[in-house]
Amino acid sequence: MKTPFYLTPVEIEHDRRLVRRYWRQSLLRMWGALAVGVLILFSVAIGLLSSIAPATGPNTGWRWSVPLSMIWPVLIPFVGVGSMVRHRLKELTEAGTPLTAEMFSARPSRMVLSPLDPLTTYNVCTETLSGLAMGMALGYGGPAVFSYFPFHGRILIGPRRPVWLTQCTEVVVGGEPGQPVEVRIRRRFGLDFFTVQRGGALHAVESVAAHLRTQFEQRERALRAIRREQELERAALNAKLSALQAQVEPHFLFNTLANLKYLIRTDANTAQQMLDHLVGYLQNALPDMRSVSSTLERELALARSYLSIMQIRMGQRLQFRIEADDALLARPFPPAMLISLVENAVKHGLERASRPGAITITAKQLGDALCVQVIDDGVGLTEQMGQGFGLANIHERLQLLYGDKAALSVTAAEHGGVVATLAINKE
Repeated sequence: MKTPFYLTPVEIEHDRRLVRRYWRQSLLRMWGALAVGVLILFSVAIGLLSSIAPATGPNTGWRWSVPLSMIWPVLIPFVGVGSMVRHRLKELTEAGTPLTAEMFSARPSRMVLSPLDPLTTYNVCTETLSGLAMGMALGYGGPAVFSYFPFHGRILIGPRRPVWLTQCTEVVVGGEPGQPVEVRIRRRFGLDFFTVQRGGALHAVESVAAHLRTQFEQRERALRAIRREQELERAALNAKLSALQAQVEPHFLFNTLANLKYLIRTDANTAQQMLDHLVGYLQNALPDMRSVSSTLERELALARSYLSIMQIRMGQRLQFRIEADDALLARPFPPAMLISLVENAVKHGLERASRPGAITITAKQLGDALCVQVIDDGVGLTEQMGQGFGLANIHERLQLLYGDKAALSVTAAEHGGVVATLAINKE
């Protein structure tokens, strides 16, 4: 039956220089193996003959001669090597693969770059190389015999023990600081060095490199997915924070404008002063109104402007004092939260009281936490205070921004009034 034209093997021609080199190296390997074997036998023979040699006599010593019949074993490798080399070249020709120097190299090598850190890279290598899939890919019929040296970042695998003796593949994890982690795979020297190389060493190195590359790509895709999920969560968090903060701004502005509207009808000069304070407040506040971060200094300045506005409205009924260490003014602080606490103190504490009152704002460092307190001497804790929008908003924003690293507490003051404490730990 005639072979279809589309199954006809592609005719290729191997590089003659590589073929000669392949034949020469294979012959030298076989001769090397024969020489080692002869040397071992010769050493054993010398030891035996020395033990039975006569101690005295005219014919002491031994005469050695090499008959021609002992030379023929040296010629055996010519026959065997030639047959194996021709068979290998025929396989490559039928497969349409040209001969390369790496195919008959006893110590080929490969390098794979890892996107992971060195420790994670080493752990991925140990998991991959000790698995059943790796042993089957190398033709071991089961998991590879495994030996590792974690302090040197080195792993050895082979079909049997001792690992280093035959068909041993070495994997070394390393690289320069600040550069991608390098994973170097190479074939170690073993007894198979003295055999005709049929591409097994190259196949082992490439199989190990392919499996490790696949694992690194899978881990990198997983890391990218995690980073993408984190970015989406961060974007959703920022959107939610902006929405919550947008609720704070009109709440404060509505109350201030309502006060201004009242003063315009009753006291034009005082209304003008309040308007000046409001314009100054907005000039400082508007650039950061949509930001999720501010500084303690800016938030204290906004609180001072707000209290100045409210002091104009309430007259002698409101006094305020702000105390803060200069070293803390540059500390990051969430925007619009302090204003909400101050507004609660005015609205639920002092405005409901029938007597003058005072508000004190303090900022100090307690351990690792920045503690900001708003203290008023008003009517104290009431049911209406807990029903307001401001405190719930602050609790939710703190949870989104800091999780368990920040807290808001509202307690009764010792001599009447309320103490609101906002504590933020260093990240």
